[in-house]
Amino acid sequence: MKKLLSMAFAGALAAAALHGPALAADDPIQVGVIANLTGQDVKTSLQMSRGVELAADDINAAGGINGRPIKLIVEDSEYRAQEALNAATKLYTVDKVEAAIMFGGSSLMIPVAQLAKEQGKILINTSSSSPKLGEYPGTLFSILPLDDILSKDLGNMVADSGAKTAAVIVPNNAFGLGVAEAAAAAFKAKGGTIVETIAYTEGQPNYRADIQVLAGKSIDAIITCGYGDDSRTILRTVRELGINAPWYAAYPSILEVENKDWMNGKLTGVDNGGYSQGVGKAVLDKYKAKFKEDEVMAHVYYGYDAMMVLAEAMKKGGVDAASIARTLPEVVKSYDGASGKIVWDDRGQRIDPPLDVITYKDGKFVTTGSRN
Repeated sequence: MKKLLSMAFAGALAAAALHGPALAADDPIQVGVIANLTGQDVKTSLQMSRGVELAADDINAAGGINGRPIKLIVEDSEYRAQEALNAATKLYTVDKVEAAIMFGGSSLMIPVAQLAKEQGKILINTSSSSPKLGEYPGTLFSILPLDDILSKDLGNMVADSGAKTAAVIVPNNAFGLGVAEAAAAAFKAKGGTIVETIAYTEGQPNYRADIQVLAGKSIDAIITCGYGDDSRTILRTVRELGINAPWYAAYPSILEVENKDWMNGKLTGVDNGGYSQGVGKAVLDKYKAKFKEDEVMAHVYYGYDAMMVLAEAMKKGGVDAASIARTLPEVVKSYDGASGKIVWDDRGQRIDPPLDVITYKDGKFVTTGSRN
């Protein structure tokens, strides 16, 4: 039933991207989307997919790619590495897409990037941030900055808050460990002390065995990152143990707050910024109008920008993978998108992103400042 549901949703999403005025009769250009429509962290992944859909709407309404419409083919990864590989294999070898846009942690993104490299295809990353992603130049291009950039600033922010001691609580995967390493190094470089690092196994119903080591310790701050359901369980466990230190998170808006009153004003962090004006504001308005939701997460903007820069590369250089790889670095130089200006290094990895300070207040995440 889950597979049937995800396939039905994927078909509906792909069809939705083609609504609008009639375009040229030429064959559509197929673009793959890999997202966990079932499994964990569905909400964030769904919003990324919708961001891609909004961009496809705009592209098709403006005449498509040199007269050819975009057609999205959406595959469910179930947030499992093997399913992500199955999805990518279908897209690249059966559907013959030249490029795919993907949501998923680094444990999924890295094997799919390896497959894309072997197939001579393009993969655009909207959610993974392991520095290992820089090992696929010409294949993998990132809309999200890598951990060693944003997480360094997270560690600096914790030190700037006046905290002298901190605990680190992260998932035991490439994303979590990358955040932990970079943030802790920056915090310690400014004189801070890490009193405990907890790398937990995802998917547990309770994390008391992992977290109780912090009970009774003097902790000025907790450095964290994580996803949806797991983050809700972690936060509940910490609350139940009576640990009341403030939280500092990488990409805080992808966390699921367990108790709104307890967490009010206690969770802050840094995220890729630039959403509140210009293109970001326009995308926000379109999202609310189309999907009738007010809570919009950062990955809507990442998905939108991924589709937009891919379309621009196709328009200017051609729709085959080799042409896309050659043209993408050029088009981003003049692209100012929903997530701000995109600057890539020579590996196609985002550097120098606009960084916003995000705080949880009165039941929602709000932008309260910037770091650059």
